[in-house]
Amino acid sequence: MRSWIILLIIATSLMNHALAARFHLAIVTASNAEESNRGRSFAGIQTRVERPVRRAVELALYESKTSFEAFGIVPELQVVDIDAKRSLKDQLKAIHSNALIILDLPKPEFVETAKLLDERGQTTVNVRHPDIDLRDMLCLPSLYHTIPSERMYFDALGQFLIYRGWRKVLVVHGPTDKDRLRTQILERSLKKFGANISDFREFTLSHHPDDRDKNKPEFLTGDASYDVVAVIDSAKDFGRYIQYSTRRARPVVGDVGLTPVGWHRTLERYGAPQLNERYQSFDEENSLPASEAMSDEEFAAWSAVKLITNSLGTIDAISETLDPREILAHPDTQVDLYKGTRGSIRRWNNQLRQPILLATGDAVVAVAPMPKFLHPKHYVDTLGLDEPESRCNLK
Repeated sequence: MRSWIILLIIATSLMNHALAARFHLAIVTASNAEESNRGRSFAGIQTRVERPVRRAVELALYESKTSFEAFGIVPELQVVDIDAKRSLKDQLKAIHSNALIILDLPKPEFVETAKLLDERGQTTVNVRHPDIDLRDMLCLPSLYHTIPSERMYFDALGQFLIYRGWRKVLVVHGPTDKDRLRTQILERSLKKFGANISDFREFTLSHHPDDRDKNKPEFLTGDASYDVVAVIDSAKDFGRYIQYSTRRARPVVGDVGLTPVGWHRTLERYGAPQLNERYQSFDEENSLPASEAMSDEEFAAWSAVKLITNSLGTIDAISETLDPREILAHPDTQVDLYKGTRGSIRRWNNQLRQPILLATGDAVVAVAPMPKFLHPKHYVDTLGLDEPESRCNLK
């Protein structure tokens, strides 16, 4: 008799699984297109955490098991690694039409892929690029951004400096086009909140004695009055040597020193330590040490999945496949980001609004928006381009 009961239970389980709705999730990568020195300095030193976002996605799915069971949903994850020698359109056909597609791609491949998937009406998420042009100029209705924008990062930094009374800023930046563009964004953020820029100084990686005014931090930061030094060095080739080497004994912020980030391993409030512990240990066969935490890109990928799974109750009914766009378009969709404020979507450019952490290597010093910076609709919208400033209007 027991064998018949067991067979009945198995049969019922299989029927329920067959009738369950599917949550299709895809990660699109291009491993062959990645730079071999990604995340490293010119000397080969690892200066940034650069790794695939899959672990963070799997963590989000692991955390969502209870919700999946309650709503009768079965998640299905696939990874598509683009081969440049094959037709991109053909490779993207393997992705389900209702999938939530996380794009973990270099920028050129990202733009091409996002445009193709937008033409097909598929839902994509930018978890990697903070570039403003992807939000303002590209402005695709199917593309969502869970990684903060450069303007969000720098607005958080600008607010912190004003909050601390450090209004005179010496800006030191690199010689690349990317560094110069990001310096312009920083300048707008500083002026927006009332900071004064003492001067702009451009460093060089040259070791020639004639370039000592540009290649030695003590000379580079001399002959100016400032409360703080803001460093723009995207590759972190030179800026990490500026701390403790400035002509004046002043704090260093920006790409080194005190840095604006989306996530950090030392955040001690809002349940963040528990999230870090789950990230390290949920995959028992591949556990990580306590010193590891999600990078901003991984946190953005985790946020994208949790934005869906935390908001399953916003839709009236779930058919055979879950439509992520239906959830993302709902005004009540939000996600607990473990940063004190729930995240939600800015309707004009599909950006996830969220607090920004101001952190050193060892501690989160502040969480922006800072006190007394007000907004008429949502206080987190003091970070990043507000609706009247944005060139993108998807509402």
